[in-house]
Amino acid sequence: MKIKDIRNNRITPFECKDEKLISLFSFFLHNAPTISSATAMRIDADRLKNNWNNYIETANVQNYKFLSPNCKIEKHLTENQLHDEAEVNRRSKRFVCKYKDKNETDYECILRHLRNSIAHSHVYLVHAGNRKYVMFEDFNTSGNQSSLILLSQSDLKKLKCEIVR
Repeated sequence: MKIKDIRNNRITPFECKDEKLISLFSFFLHNAPTISSATAMRIDADRLKNNWNNYIETANVQNYKFLSPNCKIEKHLTENQLHDEAEVNRRSKRFVCKYKDKNETDYECILRHLRNSIAHSHVYLVHAGNRKYVMFEDFNTSGNQSSLILLSQSDLKKLKCEIVR
């Protein structure tokens, strides 16, 4: 399977008929810390930073990059195996995200892009055997891509658990 195969399977996040996924989408849209939501969790910044670092270490995320706001994303998608022809396998955990500004942290950045992807229905889902791959895209107000995140459902759940622990 390739990234382009996943991109062909856009879903409406809360109509996917998978209660576990719907719960994860709801968390990242409504409750994740640091996002723009009245129901966002309040967690100390140092704790969040430690939780995020623990996720990156334990989840074995190997292809990821955070970019400055004015950086072109396309070459970084290729470098991090997120271009259309990139192969996806059971170990695929990849993302490229652009910061909003120079003060945004890594965890704030990825949580914001997950939230925006869900809110704007830029979510894709593929069932591959016993794994579900979920891909999230976000775009800036000019319509330029600002992130691409590929995780399995279990990786998404692990991210949620690590962030809130």
